[in-house]
Amino acid sequence: MNEAVTQASSAIRKRAGELRESLPLAPALVSWVRILLLPPAAVLLSTGSGNVLVFWLVLAASLSDYFDGWLARRLKRTTYAGKILDFIADKFFLGVMFLVLTRTGPVNPTAAAVIASYHLLVLLVTAAISWSVSRAVVAIPTGERVVLIFSYMLVVVAAGRMAFPHKGIFHTLSTAGSVLAVCAVFFGAISYLRLIRRLLTRFR
Repeated sequence: MNEAVTQASSAIRKRAGELRESLPLAPALVSWVRILLLPPAAVLLSTGSGNVLVFWLVLAASLSDYFDGWLARRLKRTTYAGKILDFIADKFFLGVMFLVLTRTGPVNPTAAAVIASYHLLVLLVTAAISWSVSRAVVAIPTGERVVLIFSYMLVVVAAGRMAFPHKGIFHTLSTAGSVLAVCAVFFGAISYLRLIRRLLTRFR
């Protein structure tokens, strides 16, 4: 009996160690911030209540996108599993937030719909490809990084415009940010199409 318990305990510790190696805890927790903050931020934004709180939630989520990568590099614990979690957190957060902004908020509904569609489509296509090859596949070309930067910038500006309507800077940045984010989406789409073409050429 004691031997069985010892073996089970050893197996659990070994599995826990493998999980820590594949997905370092500290950077993963920072990535989870975006997923955990999404429900309250989306609900508050859609109801138009607690706009100041929404701004700080969105700002915290946006900053977490930088700090999870920075922390992983600082600790020298960058892993492919962490990259996948970061990607999923980004797509869920931005896709849902821009979907909400198509109904409410200061962002042009068409621009918000284009940006939301991009993020959710990339997530769905990535999931489909991963399922077809029976392993998680995440590719982040340069264009995708540009889209993330301008998308986070715009969602923070939109939340700031709702929280602080008397601040003219948010009105100015909202208009410019919408244009830049939509342009970035087209750049990101082209980057993914070029990546797909290179992959098809390689495996032809």
